[in-house]
Amino acid sequence: MKLRWMSALLIVVLMGWVGAVSAQQAPAPAQSPAPPGMPEKMMEGKVKAVDQAKKQVTLEDGTTLTIPPGVPVEWTSIKPGATVMISYVEAGQQKTVRKFEVKS
Repeated sequence: MKLRWMSALLIVVLMGWVGAVSAQQAPAPAQSPAPPGMPEKMMEGKVKAVDQAKKQVTLEDGTTLTIPPGVPVEWTSIKPGATVMISYVEAGQQKTVRKFEVKS
């Protein structure tokens, strides 16, 4: 009985370890390159509002940017009044952010 309990515990521990190791080795989502004919543009502006739940930043000029999941952003450093530098591609009214940086 004790051996069966120890075996079951060992299996559970190993399964958890394998899952944790696998999760650590998963590659980060790749950013898709800009479509042909759509040059990457740069923009600098001051933050007016931040909606972390919607992953959106609104600049003082009224531009609202949605940050895709593959773009690394340090949300705690984005505050109203902060100056940010954005790299994006534009298709009509849609601006797709490629890089987002808070300037010091």
